[in-house]
Amino acid sequence: MISMESEKMNYQQLSNFLKSRSTFNHASSEDVIKHFQGKYKTVPYKNEQMFVFNNQRPFGHSSHLIQLHKRKMSKIPYHTYHFIVVTYVYEGQITMLIEGKTITLTKGDLIILDKFVPHSVQPTSKNDLGINIILDNKFFEDTVIKTSEDSSLPSFMIELMSHQYKHNHFLLFSTDKLPIVRNSIQNILCEDLDKSTFSNTIIDNYIMIIFMVLIRLKPIETNFINSDPQTQKIISEVNNYVNKYYQEGELNKLCQQINYSPSHISRVIHQNTGKTFKELINIRRMEKAKLLLQDKSLTVHEVAEKVGIYNMTNFYKRFKLFTGKMPKEYRDKLK
Repeated sequence: MISMESEKMNYQQLSNFLKSRSTFNHASSEDVIKHFQGKYKTVPYKNEQMFVFNNQRPFGHSSHLIQLHKRKMSKIPYHTYHFIVVTYVYEGQITMLIEGKTITLTKGDLIILDKFVPHSVQPTSKNDLGINIILDNKFFEDTVIKTSEDSSLPSFMIELMSHQYKHNHFLLFSTDKLPIVRNSIQNILCEDLDKSTFSNTIIDNYIMIIFMVLIRLKPIETNFINSDPQTQKIISEVNNYVNKYYQEGELNKLCQQINYSPSHISRVIHQNTGKTFKELINIRRMEKAKLLLQDKSLTVHEVAEKVGIYNMTNFYKRFKLFTGKMPKEYRDKLK
């Protein structure tokens, strides 16, 4: 961490840091592979071994990690994350192999890699610098994005924001002509390199600004295929209802709001998520309960009622199935 005695890091200081030797890699490809072999399991993929990164990341009390993809970085072999990764090309270019396809990102390009997307990264030169933003699975737990725009990102955002969807997509955007994205990246770096009070919260908000800007754009490349507009609208409405009314969670009320029959809505939900409406409601309740348990002023009984469950035996059973721990055990682990 860079210490600043009087004020936060500014853009000039950030520029100086990003040109310094600290942004250069010194590990060889052999060193990288040896490091991976000591930490991660491998599976066969496209005639080579792919590293499966585990879900143990030092997020601490934040919901993000900010990392540099350094200058003169050695080749990073095929790997997958358990987390969403956003990569922004700050300078130069970065070439990735995503599911066997070569994709070259240039300055200002930004790619969103959903969980479990196989990808590798080719070596970079001294002129190439990337910023990786790794998002904890809890990042979107309290986020609701409402939009009626005809864009592929809202549907993709629904997947990103929900634990219940299949995750295996990527979207590539060109943002070089959007100062708000680059400024947000710069502000994220300034806060991360020179942390102080509320830095993590400020970074989270800049990340959300970037996502909101991307909603207005069309990706220049993606493997994400939109469903038909009617299905997209239904899924969006379901997502909004689940986030807003999870305490009551009544399918009939949702159907009345959007003028479709319960059987039709149930079929669309299952076809697109593999789950029932009740399961979506339960997932949202348990996600919210995990968040509320961080507030030590609330009893477990109060947490259960706040998520719409009034039978404590039922709440304990659901929470244990969802997290593998009883509420008190889960809360104690947070200490």
